[in-house]
Amino acid sequence: MSVVVIVEPGSARDHWRELLELADEPEPLRAYLHDGVLYGVADAETQRPRAAILVIDLGDGSAELRAVAVAEAEQGCGLGSSLVEEACARLRASGVRRVVVGTASSGTRQLAFYQRLGFRLTSVERDFFTAARGYPADLSENGIATRDMVWMDRDL
Repeated sequence: MSVVVIVEPGSARDHWRELLELADEPEPLRAYLHDGVLYGVADAETQRPRAAILVIDLGDGSAELRAVAVAEAEQGCGLGSSLVEEACARLRASGVRRVVVGTASSGTRQLAFYQRLGFRLTSVERDFFTAARGYPADLSENGIATRDMVWMDRDL
């Protein structure tokens, strides 16, 4: 596993914005980019972000993996799985007992990814991806309109 760093809120997170936009649209991301704890893995030589997870404490012994992103060239190589496991280990050590994650129902690859990591489906939030929340009306993935959020969780 590469070295996982914590990126503090502020201008340092702007360096991670482009990568995190793989996980969420720019407008919603802008609203929460400086919240929570950002775990990141960067290239040792260039410092270019390779993978990141923005974790939001939900205050009830649980935390949300709000944005999980891996650079396109690094996807499918285990980096994302390793980073999620590292973040979960750190959360468990800090007293968090449950993690939740939401992903679009159209994101079949993401749904499979989280299930391989032990997350289980808990609910569907219909019509989550709306213009009022900053999502384009024509958003789609895998030929499927992106409308509903699928929520999953995993006990730590």
